Amino acid sequence: MAESLLLKDKVALVTGASGALGSAVVKLLLDQGALVVAAYRNAQKFKELAESTGEGKTALSGVEADVTLETGVERLLGEAIRKHGRVDVLLNLAGGYLGGQEIAQTQEKDWDFLIDLNLKSAFLCSRAVLPFMMKENYGRIVSVAARPAVEKKGRVKSGAYAVSKAGVVVLMETIAEEVKKFNITANCIVPSTIDTPENRRDIPAGDFSKWVKPEDIAAVVLFLASEFASVTSGAAIPVYGKA
Repeated sequence: MAESLLLKDKVALVTGASGALGSAVVKLLLDQGALVVAAYRNAQKFKELAESTGEGKTALSGVEADVTLETGVERLLGEAIRKHGRVDVLLNLAGGYLGGQEIAQTQEKDWDFLIDLNLKSAFLCSRAVLPFMMKENYGRIVSVAARPAVEKKGRVKSGAYAVSKAGVVVLMETIAEEVKKFNITANCIVPSTIDTPENRRDIPAGDFSKWVKPEDIAAVVLFLASEFASVTSGAAIPVYGKA
């Protein structure tokens, strides 16, 4: 039975691991046999995640790291290499939303915050793992974009967010082209509104029945991280639910 696990003994580096999507992804990876090194910023949330994984906790290790900083990424990668000697899968799940202002009113600090959190983090982590993946001639990178990155709808008063996530799409497309010969794939998932407690709180008038659940997105992430997606690279895959 163990041989049927999709990520048996694969080393997966996951950022944003203690968030709603990150937690769902980490649990699924562990269920599928992965060895997970998880980056987190909130120690209590990571503790809760670890406790919720049951027996899978033995295959999970956490690193408190700010992946918008080179030093934080170096610490994260260093732990993965020290513990496992390689990284097979990178999941860039760290990210966030900040909106409410048109471009003409967007403050520089808000622009920088979103570019750093959504795009720079994916760049730094991808850059860090690629030499190791190229050496092993194997790798899977999956990053999180967003619907406004690929559609005009939803960009009004969310310009900085849309631009940061569009950058993620182009980053993955570029990596996909650059590493074809190394058996490395790089793809994006493109969510609309994710059904999380935070989003339900912040958008109380939303139609929750149309939002996509983190567990359903996690299944798509798992597919992209697995051998089933070996011929898929440079893609931006919608995970919109019924929205």
